[in-house]
Amino acid sequence: MGVLGPRSPRTGRREPVVVESFHRGLDVFRPVATAYAAFLAWQRHDTMVRPWVAAVVLGVMLAWSLGLLVYRRRTTRVVVAEVTIAVLGVFATLLAETPAAIAQGQFTIPTIWAAGSVAGGAVAFGARGGLIAATAIALADLIEVGRPTQTTIHNIVLLFLLGGLIGLAVDLARRGLEREEQVLLERERLHERERIARVVHDGVLQSLAYIHRRGTEIGGPAAELSVLAAEQERSLRRFVSGTGAPDVPDGVADLRGVPGAEVDLRLLLSAHERPDVAVAVPADPVVVDALVAHEVDAAVAAALDNVQRHAGPGARAWVLLEGDSTGIELTIRDNGAGAELADLLGAAEHGRMGVSGSIRGRVEDLGGTVTWTTRPGGGCVVRMTVPRSAKERR
Repeated sequence: MGVLGPRSPRTGRREPVVVESFHRGLDVFRPVATAYAAFLAWQRHDTMVRPWVAAVVLGVMLAWSLGLLVYRRRTTRVVVAEVTIAVLGVFATLLAETPAAIAQGQFTIPTIWAAGSVAGGAVAFGARGGLIAATAIALADLIEVGRPTQTTIHNIVLLFLLGGLIGLAVDLARRGLEREEQVLLERERLHERERIARVVHDGVLQSLAYIHRRGTEIGGPAAELSVLAAEQERSLRRFVSGTGAPDVPDGVADLRGVPGAEVDLRLLLSAHERPDVAVAVPADPVVVDALVAHEVDAAVAAALDNVQRHAGPGARAWVLLEGDSTGIELTIRDNGAGAELADLLGAAEHGRMGVSGSIRGRVEDLGGTVTWTTRPGGGCVVRMTVPRSAKERR
């Protein structure tokens, strides 16, 4: 299995920059570590039982280190072969050194070169690869020394820290690159949606709007065509804006009593759009508890019903949905006749429960707040602030 994947068409990289830097650093480390191991072996060659064993091991390490400067792929087989060379080099110390030297904690033939194989496993396969390679080298060290010394335990701890920390850094870098890929892909999708929206807006939507307007003016049989054109225009606007289908998803009402059930509020609110009601929602999903979604949707329906009943003929309404991690904010504005604020808030005394019951009661039961701003001839603005989860109710 190849470690390096295909080059990304978006970032132009196969691996994160930090991973590529680790690989380049190891390419330098291996020959240097081999030279250091050869220097140590030369210092004690006269006390060795079989110096030629150390020479063979060092020759293999040097050939491998130089070979990886040319062979750039880091596959599973390459990593396993490198760890195997390190393990066999540790075991070869038993043939090259005297038992007394080994018992005293003499350096193994590979010395720090074995740590490079642990780092290589971590760079190639993350924390898991680094810890597996460290385990293999640690077991070889324990078998080679027989009775572990304080130095042996110290070196083993360093091996596990090396493999684990480098592997963790590599894992985080790769996950970061994946997120970058997702962001760039989403940006491409948004750009494509915007391009399609411009094309549709300049052609189909304008034509449907014209048919709706002319059909309403002509009346008679053309009025039916006007209604159909208006419905198709609303559906197409919701599609190009990314809010999905215009109808309320099946089963939303059934989720109200299900703990933890969540609903995208954009879909519910978009269903209220019609020729005299414009709905603006964010591009990203606005996920709330099913109970919150149902109650907010009912409050918005009540507010729009008030516009239809009391704002006067020809009045239009606009619904704006905003949200953050803690809650959502809804604004319903109309350009109707407006009213005195005192009369609006005192409507319950005259038997009209839309403001106090259907709107304020629902919002406050969810732990939210609602305010009205109105004046005669200036329309009305309703602002609702509601927590996303029913668990957050006061």
